[in-house]
Amino acid sequence: MLLSIQSLSRLVAFIPASLLTGCSALLPLDYKDYSGADAATLVVQEYKGHVGTLYVAFYEKKGDCYDRVERYELDSSVLGADGSVITRKVPPNRLVAFQQLTGGGPNAVVAGQYLYNPSGYVITQWVSLIPKPGKRYFLAPRYGAREIPESYTITAKTNPANVFTEFQTVPEPSWDVNKRCTHLVGGS
Repeated sequence: MLLSIQSLSRLVAFIPASLLTGCSALLPLDYKDYSGADAATLVVQEYKGHVGTLYVAFYEKKGDCYDRVERYELDSSVLGADGSVITRKVPPNRLVAFQQLTGGGPNAVVAGQYLYNPSGYVITQWVSLIPKPGKRYFLAPRYGAREIPESYTITAKTNPANVFTEFQTVPEPSWDVNKRCTHLVGGS
């Protein structure tokens, strides 16, 4: 049975729309600040020249692992970020993870072995915490999380090492971001 041109064009339009609708659950949304009076504040630097994407995600404990229930894009830069500070209000007492994805180039060290991939690798760095009501936190992928006072100024040029030297107490409670549940589709 041959399809008419009109039927074929409907089918061609339907297939991509169906695929995009199916994928939409996997694509992160832009984050909208939590507006409750008990909001905690996350402060993150996006360093000048960063090429990659920044996410905030919320998790729930599920058996022996933590399952992602929501993920939002904070910023994405393909040509290199200008350098900025991102401040977001989040609900307190939730399992929060900040994720930074960065292009890592064609060489990598994985489990002690030097590997080469001409297409390049993606470096994924995580910071996890359980924010308390009304508190303000500075998150830095190579360092972790620290509670900082409202009066403490963070700029795009603030050295994270200085912040972590000045504020040495690790926020408690926390959770182990390395124990995220794995999924075949949609990542962890």
